[in-house]
Amino acid sequence: MILLDDKQLTRKFILTNSVRVAILFGLLLISLFVGLFFKTHFPTVPILVSLSIAVVFNLMGFLLVRVLRFRTAIYLQLAMDMMVVTLLVYFSGGISSPFYFLYILPIIVSAIFLKRTETVYVATFAFILFGLLADLMFLDLLPVYPGLSLERVPLATFIYNLLMSFIAFSAVAMLSSFYFEKIRSTDEKLRNVRENLEDLMQLNNTVLEKMHNGFVTCTQSGRAISYNGIARKMLRLDKSINVLSILLNSEEQQVVDGDSGLPSGFYLEKDIHGRILGITVSRLSGLYALPEVYVFILTDLTEKRRIEGELKEREHLALIGEMAAGLAHEIRNPLASISGSVQFLQREMQVAAEYKNLMEIIVKESSRLSRSIENFLDFTKTPPMETETCSPARILDDVLELLQTTHPGIRFQRRCDPLLEVEADPRQISQVIWNLLTNAVKAVGETGTVEVAVFRKGEQVRLSVKDDGYGMSEQDKQRLFSPFFSRFSSGIGLGMALVKRILDAHGFEILVYSEKKVGTEVTVCMPIRP
Repeated sequence: MILLDDKQLTRKFILTNSVRVAILFGLLLISLFVGLFFKTHFPTVPILVSLSIAVVFNLMGFLLVRVLRFRTAIYLQLAMDMMVVTLLVYFSGGISSPFYFLYILPIIVSAIFLKRTETVYVATFAFILFGLLADLMFLDLLPVYPGLSLERVPLATFIYNLLMSFIAFSAVAMLSSFYFEKIRSTDEKLRNVRENLEDLMQLNNTVLEKMHNGFVTCTQSGRAISYNGIARKMLRLDKSINVLSILLNSEEQQVVDGDSGLPSGFYLEKDIHGRILGITVSRLSGLYALPEVYVFILTDLTEKRRIEGELKEREHLALIGEMAAGLAHEIRNPLASISGSVQFLQREMQVAAEYKNLMEIIVKESSRLSRSIENFLDFTKTPPMETETCSPARILDDVLELLQTTHPGIRFQRRCDPLLEVEADPRQISQVIWNLLTNAVKAVGETGTVEVAVFRKGEQVRLSVKDDGYGMSEQDKQRLFSPFFSRFSSGIGLGMALVKRILDAHGFEILVYSEKKVGTEVTVCMPIRP
């Protein structure tokens, strides 16, 4: 016997009882119609009263099943039903009554809610009631209802009707209990399958949500079927977005849809919404009742590519360092000798003015080349970082004081909070500020404006250098921190690369906003000292 919980049984009982009420109410209307318009040998009023009582008792069943225990309510309901059916059979002629088939209704109800043996007991009880009533009326121990005119039933007919009722009640009990138990067993199996499926789906959803990769399935037209939270954030998905148009270019989609078949684990990389995504796509057939389903696994490669770029840059810098060490020995000493010799000749020899100018050019260019070599060597070195509590505003003031003496035509607009402090190496921060201001001065020319600020934003101290120079293109911004890239003819392109290197060592962030022919603003973001 497969047992259901009380709520399920109650819902099932209410549905079954509604059907029984509808049947009894239909019989009541038919009996009323026949009694009003046709003459019968049955007493109409008792039959109508009995059917009305049956309807009332069944309506009471809706209340009983809510206030009593279910088995108690069902037994009480079945007992009332059979008593009312027995009265109806009595009023309509006993063994000759056309209503004795109504005993089948409580038998079927018991088969729906009770065990097979209990259903047999109900059928036996129904036969006993019917047989006892028929025997009493046949033996004249129970008088026929007054006004009911019946011919006496022969003994053979009486016995035949009893046997047929017994066979009918027993057959209904056995067949209905057998099939309803099968139905209950099937329902239970389906419920178990449904629960297992729900558990499996919950497990599947949990696994997908816990994945570090994005997961998307879509139809051949690109309509999303399912996706996890990571994929939704990566692709900014909703049901109206065509997944294929986001993840695949037209050439790649032709490869996926090609007649030659999909390569196992077809892979591509694509920049989507500022993320570099590694996309593995597979094509499945016969799932979700669809001819084709695409399955995408998305891996965020942004951080990996950034680290790879940093490693390549460090390898590049290491190579530069080795070259710089060799250049220092091979160039610096001969260059110093050349410069010193020319200066000696300037002092000791009397030469024409044009030759003297040539000597000055040699000394000047030798000094410039020497400074470039020194900058080159400084960039390849990794100076130790000695952090302490310092004020970016005060460091900025020291750098501005030097620049204002050498560039009197530049207007520096200052807005700084000297009370803001950070943990950093003041010498290296001074180098960062010097490089940023030097670039800004070069960008504005001899008479431009440079705005500098040190302020607090959230939990950060921000140092901003803004100029109204000629700005940068997007290509220049992407190459800004690359070694040997310079926007100025007088530089060798190591200033901003050194700035990035120092800030990365401190764990600080640098932001660059620039627009061609408008200007550039560079902001250094540093955690505030608590």
